[in-house]
Formats: sequence, C-alpha cells, structure tokens
Amino acid sequence: MRLQLRVRKFFCDNPTCPRQIFTERLPTVAAPWARRTTRLSQLLSAFGVALGGEAGARLVARVRLHISPTTLLRLIRAAPGPDASAPQVLGVDAWAWRRGQRYGTILVNLENHQVLDLLPERSAESVAAWLAQHPTVRVVWRDRSALYAEGIRRGAPQAVQVVERFHLVKNLREAVEAFLHGQRPALQAAAAHTAQALTQMAGSGSVTSMYRGRRQCSHVAQQRLEAEQQQRHAAWATTYEAIHTLHAEGTPVTTIAQQLGISRPTVYAYLRRATPPSPRSPQRSGQVLRPFMPYLIQRWREGATDSMQLWREIRARGYAHAARTVSRFLTRRRRASEAGWAPETQTASYTRPQGPSARAVSFTWVCPEAKRSQDAQLYVDQLRQVDQSIGQAYTLSQAFLALVRERRGDALAAWMTEASASGIEALARFAQGLQEDLAAVTAGLTLPWSTGPVEGHSNRLKLLKRQGYGRADVGLLRQRVLQAA
Repeated sequence: MRLQLRVRKFFCDNPTCPRQIFTERLPTVAAPWARRTTRLSQLLSAFGVALGGEAGARLVARVRLHISPTTLLRLIRAAPGPDASAPQVLGVDAWAWRRGQRYGTILVNLENHQVLDLLPERSAESVAAWLAQHPTVRVVWRDRSALYAEGIRRGAPQAVQVVERFHLVKNLREAVEAFLHGQRPALQAAAAHTAQALTQMAGSGSVTSMYRGRRQCSHVAQQRLEAEQQQRHAAWATTYEAIHTLHAEGTPVTTIAQQLGISRPTVYAYLRRATPPSPRSPQRSGQVLRPFMPYLIQRWREGATDSMQLWREIRARGYAHAARTVSRFLTRRRRASEAGWAPETQTASYTRPQGPSARAVSFTWVCPEAKRSQDAQLYVDQLRQVDQSIGQAYTLSQAFLALVRERRGDALAAWMTEASASGIEALARFAQGLQEDLAAVTAGLTLPWSTGPVEGHSNRLKLLKRQGYGRADVGLLRQRVLQAA
C-alpha cells in the first residue's frame, strides 16, 4: 500500500529569519523525508532486533514485506535508545568479544533484570565513567576482579561492593585442586580402596581371570595412546616453565597469554601450581559407551569376552562408535578381574587404578552430598581416611560451603583464622585472598542478591554475536541488547 500525503508549506516574510520555509509535520505517521511509515519502521526494527540482518530479512519476506539485510541493520542502528533509568542495585561482569584477547563489560539492573548498557572494553576507567553518570547506584555486584573493584571505587565510592558467591565457590575449588595436585599417591590409594569396597558391596568376590589370548592388540593400542599423552604432557610442561619464567621477569598475565597463545585463566591456573602437571594415563571410553555398560558387564559375567562380538551386539542396540572403545573397556574389565575386583568397579574414574584427576575430585568436593553419585561419595569417604591433611582440607572446604549456602557472613572471620592456622598452604592462600577483599566478600555472604541475571544476559549476548557471523560491531550488539531489554 502506498500513501500519498499532502501537507501545508509556510513561508516567512521576515528577511532576518534563519528559516524561510516551514513544512507541516506528521510525527505519528512518518518522519520527514521518510519512505515508510513510522509504524512499518518500528515493525521492521523489531524483526531486526530479534533476528539480525539476514535472518530478519528472510522472515520479513515471508510476511510479504521486502527489505534488504543492510537496510534492516540500518533501522536497528537508528532506533532511539531506551529511556534512562536510575538503577540502585547493579550487576557488572565481563563478556568476551574475542575470548582470551578482547573483552567488554555488561551492566544489568538486578532489580528488574534489564540490561542498562554494554561497554566496548573491560577497564576500570570505562566502569568508573559510567558509574559517575549514574549516582543513584548504591550496591554493585561483581566478580573477584581487582579491575572492576578499582573502577567501582573511582566512579561510585558511596556504593557497597559485593562479591558474587559463585566466584567464591569457584576460587575455593581452585584452591582445593591446587592442594590435591601434590596428593597423587593418596588419590590412587583411595581409588583402590573404593574398588575393593564396591566389590564387597556387589557381593561378587573375585571374578575369574579369562580370555588372555587377544590382549596383544589392545596392549599395542594402549601403548600408542600413552605415547600421545606423553607428547601432550611434554608440551604443557614446557608451557608451564615458560609461564613461570615470564612471570618472574614481571611480564603481565595478558601479555603472557598472548605470547604463548593460551587463555588468561590457563596462565592463572599454572601460576597457582608449584609443580608442572603430571602425566596421566588416557581415559577415553567414557560417555559414548556408558548407556551400554550394564549390558556389556552382564555379557562379561556370562563368559562373552570377544570384543568384536560384543561390539556387533551393541551395534544392533544402537551403538554407533568404534570397536576399539569396546576393546579398551574389556581390557579394564580383565585388569579388574585379575586384581580381584568386580567389573562394576571400573565403570567410573573413581575406581580405576590411576585414580581420578585432582580437578575431578575438586568438583566432587564442592558438589552437595545429596547430588553426588554413590561411587563418588564412597571415594570421598575413602580419600578422607587415607591422609589426615586431606580430611582436614575437606572439613574446612565443607565449612566454607556451608557459610556460602546459608549466607552466614558473620562467621567468615573465624573460618579464615582456622584456615590460616591449618598448615594447608593452598587454603591459607585462599583465606589471604578473602582478607584482601573482606568487606565485599562478607557482603556477598550476607545480602540476598545474585548475578544470575547478568550471567543469563551474557549467555544471550553470545547468541547475538553468533547471529552476526562475527561481523557485528559493538554498536550493533549494544542496540540489539538494549532494544530487546
């Protein structure tokens, strides 16, 4: 439909007037010199905000409207910004423009869960400048970043800084992982005790060792996997030495990550370690075979030990992966049988001879007991009995998690004193870090707010970035986020 408008035009007879001609406006119908009505422009802009340029243009064509992707993006950029609000409780977090290299900052009103702004950089200056323009902010939730803490102190000295509880649990898990890196013998001993306990619970006793004739092929494959693992370990050990050398020379963490081609979290993780990562045996038959493990164990007990025959049987049941995975699974069953353990004990990393990694055990520690699996809980119980220092570290970590879940910030000082006097270096460093940011940490363990809405908007921002196929700049992303809000 085409609309033809006739409007009045006025002329000014005053020769000194800067405007000689005045034309009648219709602000509710169309903008000056517009080729489409205001209502149609708003409709097309809504398509663009929701879907972007290419996808929005395709959907617009389905409703018998025609517009190019470029024009659609131009409408998004020209759309007026939302009305400025006066936030009081603010959530601040970083978002990855290019992971490991370039980051921005997202600011969310935690009272109504709406995005307030999207900053193109992650710096104290930009955060301080934004807060200076919004003096109504009284509470700011953030992560453990010293950069954001400095920006908040500059731009909103009157605001209460609050550390998000998720990051406190994350830092505790990292401290536990650093402690367990030096406890590899204890981790392996606990795995052996767990396997024996599960064997007794299964009531199966020693399983007959059988089918030894075809082990050579699996042994060769295992050797090849171990050789590949050794090569990867050598590369990471070299990276570990380079990180500590550059850090000792005073090189910033961001520069180290750029020079070595790794992410900043990896640099921080290796700086927390006192020794290089230890080589571990490959564990690769995991998730793809898990739905078929009960059937394979049942057939094993019936005397079926031919890996190719069992592979053909589970293929008929829907298995779509290689026979080599089945062969490795049966190899572990034979080793468990020779050790006198039931085959069920080798279905999880908690009972394998090499034991689980320190990282896996640290995640189990911070997981609530009600959500742990039976073998995981049994492993933790066995691990606490293997070494007294491990039991002490577990007790301290669970006490801190209780403070987080129950929001008892008043008991934090007593826990920090106990952790510092425990003799466990990793937990003592963690307590020292809490002391350096004590006011914000105590507020995080007391106030009811959470940065969950901020994480949700950061996740949605990743989707918007991918819809732009990497060609959307910060201005376009900001418009799409704010218009949607």
